[in-house]
Order: sequence, then C-alpha cells, then structure tokens
Amino acid sequence: MSIRILLLCISALLIPCALGCSSQEKAGNADEAEVAAAFCNEHQIAEAQCPFCDPGLIESLGYCYGHDVPEAFCYRCNPALIPAFKAVGDWCGGHDRPESQCYICNPELDPANQEQAVDETSEATPPGGYTSRSQQPPSSSCQTQNQVVRFDSPEISEQVGLEFATVVRRPISKIVECNALVTYDGNRYARIAAQVPGVIAEVHQDLGSVIQVGDPLITITSLHLGAAKAAFLLADAEVTLWKQKHSREKDLLDRSVSTEKDLIEAETQLAESRIARSEAEHQLISFGLVPEAIEHILNTKDTSGQHVIPAPFAGVVIERQATIGEVVDPSRPLITVADVSRMWAIIDVFESDLRDIRNGQTAVLQVEGLPGEIFAGDITWVSSQLNPQTRTLQARVELNNPRHLLRSNMFAHASVAVRDRFPALVIPTSAVQWEGCCNVVFVKKSNTEFEPRKVHLGITAGDVYEVLSGVKDGEKIVTQGSFLLKTEILKGSIGAGCCEVDPGA
Repeated sequence: MSIRILLLCISALLIPCALGCSSQEKAGNADEAEVAAAFCNEHQIAEAQCPFCDPGLIESLGYCYGHDVPEAFCYRCNPALIPAFKAVGDWCGGHDRPESQCYICNPELDPANQEQAVDETSEATPPGGYTSRSQQPPSSSCQTQNQVVRFDSPEISEQVGLEFATVVRRPISKIVECNALVTYDGNRYARIAAQVPGVIAEVHQDLGSVIQVGDPLITITSLHLGAAKAAFLLADAEVTLWKQKHSREKDLLDRSVSTEKDLIEAETQLAESRIARSEAEHQLISFGLVPEAIEHILNTKDTSGQHVIPAPFAGVVIERQATIGEVVDPSRPLITVADVSRMWAIIDVFESDLRDIRNGQTAVLQVEGLPGEIFAGDITWVSSQLNPQTRTLQARVELNNPRHLLRSNMFAHASVAVRDRFPALVIPTSAVQWEGCCNVVFVKKSNTEFEPRKVHLGITAGDVYEVLSGVKDGEKIVTQGSFLLKTEILKGSIGAGCCEVDPGA
C-alpha cells in the first residue's frame, strides 16, 4: 500500500464524519487529491498532518487520553507520524517508538511517575511528560483564553505595579553547556605490540621522541621469524622448480616424447607449490612484515631473525614499556605513539538537551588548565546510548592542537551553539505563567482589561522564550504582576474551569 493511501486511511479514522457512504467516497477522493498536492517531503507526512510544520495541530486535534500524549504526536493512533519522528531524529530504535515517548529508556518521562500536586511555587507537571513544562503545547480543552481580567479603574493596575513588554521578533541563539574531557584522537593513537615472539634487541625511540611515518621504533630478534623467512624462500624455490618442470613436460608432450600423465603430475605439483608459497607469505604478513619487506627477503635471500617495527604515522612517543633484552609477549604493548596535533574532546550532554545536539555543530571549549585559551571544533559523533549512571549522552569534538597546548585527560567546559542568530518571536520569561494545564501570558487590551492567552513556547535563550504560537508581533504583555493576574483567573477555575477538566492539572 502506498504511503499516500495509508495517510488517507489514517485521516479518515481521525476526522469524524456524519455523511453517507457516497459522500464519504467523494470526500475521500477530494482528500486524496489534496494530500497529493500538499505532502511534506521533509518529514515524510501529509502537510495537513505534520505537527512539526504546523504547531497549530497540537491545539486543534486535542489530547489523546488513551496514550497520554497530544493527539498530534500520537504515533499509535496515527502510524503515519512514524516517518516524521524519524525524519527529525526523535526515534528509539531499541524500543520502536519516539525517543520523547520512550518511557523504557526514560522512566522519568512516564506520566505515571509525574507528581500531580499543585501549589503556588510548583504547579503540576503537564500531561504527556515528554518535554519540559515550558515547551508543553497548549491544551485544547483549556478555557482560560475565554476569560478576561478587568480592573475597576486604570489606577488599580498602577497601584498593583503592573509592568509591560512588547512582543518582538529578533534573532536569538541557544547555547548548550557541557562538561568535557580532552583525550587523544583515536584515529591517530596506537599502542604497538610485537606480532612475533622474540627478544628486544634495540629500542630506537624514547619518550617524547618526534617520529615520522616508517621510522624504526623497536628491533626484535626472533627465531620464529627466521624460520618463517626460510620457509618462504624454500616455497618460492619450489614454485620456480615446478614451473620449469611443467614447461619441459609440456614441450616433451608436444613432441610426443612424454605422456599426458607426466604433464598432469607437473601441473599438480606446481599448483601445490604455489599454495605452499602463499601460506608462507601470509605467515610473514601475520608477523607484521609489509609487502616491501617481503620483496626485500626475495631479493636478498635474508633469513635472519631481525625484525624492525616501524612507526605507523607521524607523531610523538607518549609511552614506552620496552627494555633491551626483554622477552616479547605479543599480547603486551611495547610503545605508544600519538599525533598530538589533533585531539578529541568527549562532551557529556544532559538528557534535557539531547534533541539539540547533532553532527556538524561547532563547540567552543575553555580548558581549566589553560585560562584565556579558546579552542573550537566540530561535533563529529553523537552516541546512540545514555550513560545509565550519569544519564548523559557522549559526543565527540575534533580539535586542532598546533601548539600542543591540549593534553590528554584535561578537564574543559564546552559551549555548543545549537541555534545561532535564528529569527524568532520572543517574550520575556517573566511574562509566562503556568496556570495548571497551559503556559499563559496576559495581553493588554486596554488600561483595565487583560486577556489571558495560551502560548506554545520553543527554546529558552537567556531571559526570553521563543514563541511558536499564541501572540503576535507588537502586542503588549504583562511581565511584573502576571502572577497576580494568574491568581485572578484561577479563582474562576476552581470547581469548573480548565484545571479540573484537564487530567494533567
């Protein structure tokens, strides 16, 4: 079944219809044409059902009490939302559900675990529990917006000390703060062990030595390596011998001097000798010899047990465990090298910031041991699992270190600009009140009338909120004194208002 037909079926289930069968069929055809014309390619869902493009759906579709999430985000009622959640990176593959609704990975998000008590300083957690309270979408059943707070005279608003701010559109930035630990670049770090048993004959480099690719690090004397070289040269000689015999037998058969049986036997011996030569060559490779070294053995007929371990890349020797005369254990590293011109910083992202962190973002680091120095790099990896003890997510930042100031295991503080100079409608945080089921602000209609307005908030940037819906550019809202106005509307809510209707209040 095509995705468009699937979307139509889901739409038919969600939208009540009191028409007859023929009317439904006509409406279905019209809906199909509309969906085909308006499909959200970014989120892989019909534009009319995409809550990520149209936050107004959160209010218009209401709340799914069966699954305890807004209907606009209920993937169980509307499976067509699944590709949309995956498109925005909000999907728990381990439990096959949105990460924001995965109560197995995040038990604290389960509404059953949320406190329901309400008081003046800590109101109830809003229904759903999958985002912070400041980002909870407005409840469609809330009737707060239909009320108006009226004062008897303009003087009263002055006496209570109301202050105002204007809703404005301006660029905002959101910075995520993280702890970080500096470490070596894992792609330019090597703990080198001998691949052949033997005795250390010479150590060519010491701690702090600057090395280039191919520089000798350690020389090992190994009887096993000498035997492997001899076996390889013997196998190579056997191949040469049977090549000559095969060529002679073929010539004799062409002159009817030999038999076909002798030719077949020569071909068999040649194939077996080639197999033996390949096995001997792979034995040398397993001891750490590169193709150039094997070619050198063929040219010089070298059967000595001397083996030089070369540097795999340019860098610095940072650890040495090798001593002349020591018997080599292939399971134990002898020397460690690292390219310190590039380092990694492993940052710990708090669970509340998981949705904001992604590859390609820039992180700025301040290192505790280097006051005044600033280091910047890009995030190149974000972990797929949380640390079960700290409930943080690790991410990796790659840093240039040309002056070699950064050292492994340094502590640092990272700032990640997850949204930089993004134009948005903003309001002061002091203007927002949680009235039991929704975030509200009070819009000044006149000197004596103030209208409570449900708002859907986005990110927090310092002392302002991004506003996704609820107010318009240029409207005046109450900042200081908004809590007093909230108490006025709650007086009318007791026993009959939205606080009682909404189960999350």
